[in-house]
Amino acid sequence: MRLDDYRAELRQCLIDADVPKTLREGLIEYFAVRRPTGSFLRAVLENNLRDAALRADPVNRFCLGELALVLYHCCPAAAWGSPWAVGAWLAATEPVDLRSPPPFTEGD
Repeated sequence: MRLDDYRAELRQCLIDADVPKTLREGLIEYFAVRRPTGSFLRAVLENNLRDAALRADPVNRFCLGELALVLYHCCPAAAWGSPWAVGAWLAATEPVDLRSPPPFTEGD
């Protein structure tokens, strides 16, 4: 799969999961090319609920559930879930596996 197609499929998963527009590009670039995120998304990716809640703006505070669902359903498991996983993802030098993420289906 081409990188642009992978980005488009990730974007559609984020849209289908109602992730706010302000977070989409950061998540897409994190998963597509291992670009670091801001502190709120980093806390979400590291599975750090306390820091995510403290760093969230008024809009993002209410989308933690949607973020958890989209990570679980649409994103590479090796790239999130703990500080170690996020650090390893960002430090890796091999290209990202551009297999298509599964479509997001609410309620799974």
